[in-house]
Amino acid sequence: MFLSTAVLAGCGGGNNNTSNNLSDDMKGTITVAYSTTYVFDSDDQSVIWWNKVKSEFETQFPNAKLNLQGFNGTDVDLVNKVALEYKNPSTTPDVFMLPTGYVGQWVGSDYLLPLDSFTSDSGKAPFWGAFPKVIQDESKINGKVYAVNTGENNSALYYNNSMLQKAGIQLPWQPKNWDDLITAAKAVKASGQNVVAFWAPAGTSAGAGGVLQGSANMVYASSTPTIFDYSKKKWVVDSPGLREVMQFYKTIYSGHLGGSTSDLFSPKAVGRPVVLLKDHQMAIAIGSNWFADAWTEQNRHWATAAQEASAVPIPTSKGQAPGSASTLGGWAVAISKATKHPQLSWGLLKIIESDDNQVFIANRAGFVPPSQTVAKSPGFLNFAPPFNKAFGDALPNSKPMPSEQEGYPAYVQGIGQATGQIATDPNTSVDQAIKILHDTVANQVGADQVETLT
Repeated sequence: MFLSTAVLAGCGGGNNNTSNNLSDDMKGTITVAYSTTYVFDSDDQSVIWWNKVKSEFETQFPNAKLNLQGFNGTDVDLVNKVALEYKNPSTTPDVFMLPTGYVGQWVGSDYLLPLDSFTSDSGKAPFWGAFPKVIQDESKINGKVYAVNTGENNSALYYNNSMLQKAGIQLPWQPKNWDDLITAAKAVKASGQNVVAFWAPAGTSAGAGGVLQGSANMVYASSTPTIFDYSKKKWVVDSPGLREVMQFYKTIYSGHLGGSTSDLFSPKAVGRPVVLLKDHQMAIAIGSNWFADAWTEQNRHWATAAQEASAVPIPTSKGQAPGSASTLGGWAVAISKATKHPQLSWGLLKIIESDDNQVFIANRAGFVPPSQTVAKSPGFLNFAPPFNKAFGDALPNSKPMPSEQEGYPAYVQGIGQATGQIATDPNTSVDQAIKILHDTVANQVGADQVETLT
């Protein structure tokens, strides 16, 4: 899920000669580049939403036109294709909707226009004040805002109501720490139910997505919630918190509480809990907000999900502040530094960020709206109750991954290998698991780029 170094190197700095003049006659055509096949649940929903945005834009700006430039394929396909367009200012789209994890790389190539003059003005950015600080900062690079988020993905715990009841767990379940998670999983196992007691994603098969929706949540919920030390520019490969995480995994898998290795190591591992929960084969799962949206789809439809299952934020390891934690990812819109229409491009961003458009894309793309006002609105809460509320509540305590940092793929591989080794052989010690993480990252990014926190 990372832009190839070759593409970045090949097109970096193509817009360096462009001035940051924000004057605009508000006439002409601007182009927006986006994914037609990867963001929304179905391609037709993408067409509906973008046509709606285009209609609203051309109504509000009658002397302007919006050119929709959609790309098929994955997020990787999208960013690589658009990167080629950025080699020349004449082919560069004015606006680009991209995964948040790529914003830093785009800024590093000097492609994006700083947006602080817009976001600092409540008249120009009426939505900005409703964004939690973590989301305002998500696409802030070196102190400047370069993109505005359109939808978020975060994680929480899903659980089957009747399975926990049969295990003697009082509902609604409100775990306060990791001991509560282990206690519940063990109770499910002891009750004789032939189900996965606790889904804790492990291994490398799901790549960055598996870590984002799995072990990284537990790192952020640990007593040392640091993956990358920004003050020292080093990767944390050993800490009290990481040892808590490895011990948690060891307890889950040594107690036969977790998923099977065939599911954990499947290329479809990220989506396996969606099906296992629907098919009543799983009691508790670390999962993403888009699961609930997936249960509204025809091929994974779970008509009674709202009655049979619930969701609750992931508690911190010992109940320490802020009480819950989650990773944070999503998509954002940015303006090219090469655009001749910065004000008009911002007008498009403002339309994309309207309450109505945030609700539409959240419900049809499996996002949590970045605006806390929209996240608490009936249009969002009533689409996939009760799940949407739980993930909206978890959003302010969510944190983005340091995916913009060189070495992130090595960290993903290292923690995936460490957790995968524990799932394969629960006799693996915490020390051994930490060594796997340390050695994998150190060997790929250099021993001087990693550190141990005490």
